Amino acid sequence: MGALAKELAAELERAGFATMTTFDLTATKLAFCQGDFDCWVKTPGHCRSKDAEADIVRAVHDADALVLLGPVSFGGHNHVLKRAVDRFICLVEPFFTKRRSLTHHSPRYDHPASLFSVGWTAEPAPDVAATYAELNDGNAVNFLAPGCGAVVLDDAHREGWGASLRAMLASPKTPGDTITGREPLRAALLSAARPDADARVPGPPARVAILIGSPKPKGTSASEALARALELRFGRARVHVEIHFATQFVHDDWRAAKAADTMAACDLLLLVTPLYVDSFPGPTTHALELVAAARARASTPARFALLVNCGFPEAEQNRTAVRIARHFADQASYAWGGALPLGGGGVVTGGSPLDESKGAVRHVVRALDLATAALVNGDAVPPEALEEIVKAPIPDAVYRMIGDLGWRWQVHRHGLPQSELHARPLDHEAPDAPERPASPGPGSG
Repeated sequence: MGALAKELAAELERAGFATMTTFDLTATKLAFCQGDFDCWVKTPGHCRSKDAEADIVRAVHDADALVLLGPVSFGGHNHVLKRAVDRFICLVEPFFTKRRSLTHHSPRYDHPASLFSVGWTAEPAPDVAATYAELNDGNAVNFLAPGCGAVVLDDAHREGWGASLRAMLASPKTPGDTITGREPLRAALLSAARPDADARVPGPPARVAILIGSPKPKGTSASEALARALELRFGRARVHVEIHFATQFVHDDWRAAKAADTMAACDLLLLVTPLYVDSFPGPTTHALELVAAARARASTPARFALLVNCGFPEAEQNRTAVRIARHFADQASYAWGGALPLGGGGVVTGGSPLDESKGAVRHVVRALDLATAALVNGDAVPPEALEEIVKAPIPDAVYRMIGDLGWRWQVHRHGLPQSELHARPLDHEAPDAPERPASPGPGSG
């Protein structure tokens, strides 16, 4: 990564960026985003964790361009870089708005940076590179970047690194310019979520591992409520289930490696996770990286399936994350068992049994019933379960309205004036500087 970082710095200078601020995340300790939204409703515009991320966010706010550099994990950022990216949400407001056919958050600041992502893989991987570009485009839409670009470089074509970087920086694209409507997004989601027709496993699973991808405290997340509902159904079928949490993978130590080995040895691995910035939370990504490494050491036939939920009303928001999950399945030698992409995850109440809820979660309960019945028999997620999970029980506009009222209630409950929801602390704290720098980081080189 060192050689690529030098090449990138040279091309940024050639492109006219006179000032560059670099963050080496491999040598920086960062807290992980816990998904508590304190940076929206308790300390608007500021993450509650006090570490180097404050300097990173400050640099992003001040920059004309943000460049993310690091190894590619399954078509997304690796866990080191993803930990920093997850905490960028303080740069937007919680309120919902609609752009590029889907719901997104409103801007907090007037001058967002253009977003570029430079990924590295040892060997060429065109499908993975396409997912990586799609992720960067989605993130650019999320953060209202005026321009964006992405490139995945590999060791087999080192002589072309400079030209590829130069082309990316010289011709930034408009974020979301390929989105022509919601129907193509739905088609892309369903195509990625369907299981592989020719993927075979030796029979019904004897051991099932469920990885809860939410970094929230145990017993509080929607993902855990969904996972416990799955555990209940497997238990009724007398299938042994092991529950693991993303927080087991915050540190890169022997405990994390042991948990990954345990999951890799199971006949079925189910990831139940929230959507964080169009992909998976940093600790969850780390778990998948370790499981893939464990599978490479002792690969036995097994199946992998995904249940991903996002806080936006549209299931289509999950399309890139589903593609990332498929790449993980391929790289970890799993049979791809399909995905259950849930939009409007706010209807699932963390800490409460899913089956005791009513109304807006009935389609979720039906989808889990159908999916579990198939998985217990050694089959993949059936089409009927996918059709159920993507249903929208609440109109999108109503969901957005209820969500916005919820943010206002939370900030009131924390004793803050409503105006604080629009706070721009980085504007007030801006240093006196004649020009805005480009930031070729956070990096992981």
